[in-house]
Amino acid sequence: MQGFKQVMTADDLLGGKAFPGKKIVIVGGGTVGCETADYLAPLVNDLSPANRDVTVIEMTKTLAANEGGAGRAVLITRMLSKGVHVLTEAKVTEITEDAISYEKDGEAHTIADADTLVLAMGYRPNTKLADDLAAAGVATHVLGDANKCGNIRDAIGDGYKVACEL
Repeated sequence: MQGFKQVMTADDLLGGKAFPGKKIVIVGGGTVGCETADYLAPLVNDLSPANRDVTVIEMTKTLAANEGGAGRAVLITRMLSKGVHVLTEAKVTEITEDAISYEKDGEAHTIADADTLVLAMGYRPNTKLADDLAAAGVATHVLGDANKCGNIRDAIGDGYKVACEL
């Protein structure tokens, strides 16, 4: 399988290490994918030809499923009001140099005019340092994303619990 003509991660894009084109497909509709879409979309959906065209493809039926409450509602409402196209319950099936194919409702679809593919499909914890320290007999407490990927609320809660136990 060939790679798409311009691929970047959401981290690289948000960190200023990569620069997208005008027609962007984001694979992953979790918190990072939705925040990236919100960041890239125009301030208002004024239908200007200069605006970026942003599409989010998410496998599940829910966007930003790990977020809750008002923050999630504000993010998704703002994203949709900016004209971001959302494809939920859609699975990417093939990526070539010029096209992104996906399946939705049992039908095959292709986006052939995109110029940028942004990957925002989640994170995995990296436990190498904690494992090395434990093997060396050093007492460790693994918190936040190093333990289990989550959000700042999860990390603060984990830190509080460990601090109470010390």
